[in-house]
Amino acid sequence: MSRREKYAPTENINLTSMVDILFMLLFVVIITAPIMHAQVDLSLPKSSAARVTDEGSVTVSITADKTIYIEKTPLPIGELARKIWEIRETKSITSVALRADGKVDYSTIMKVIGAIKEGGIDDLGLVAIPDKEK
Repeated sequence: MSRREKYAPTENINLTSMVDILFMLLFVVIITAPIMHAQVDLSLPKSSAARVTDEGSVTVSITADKTIYIEKTPLPIGELARKIWEIRETKSITSVALRADGKVDYSTIMKVIGAIKEGGIDDLGLVAIPDKEK
């Protein structure tokens, strides 16, 4: 047997390492996906009209102690309209998802909605937990 026959190239592709890398990437994505969509902890009200919000929108949250957040950044209500306007201009968003704790009073929610409207947003969604009882 000559050396050429002994070391002849084979036509098989070893996929083991490629599959290992793909599984590792899948594992990393599964672990980091919930972290990437971090939200402020709230006790959302339940509603039969609840639906999934658009991921392209900005989330405004109101906690039980009436602290207002845009995504995870707290800010006073006086700066909300200006900040919404800035985000609308830089990220060209057209909608806002409003998340409010179930203990927040109606007047606070209406003030925040007014500030969002002053920021130039007409498409406003209210976020709730879907009610399973029917």
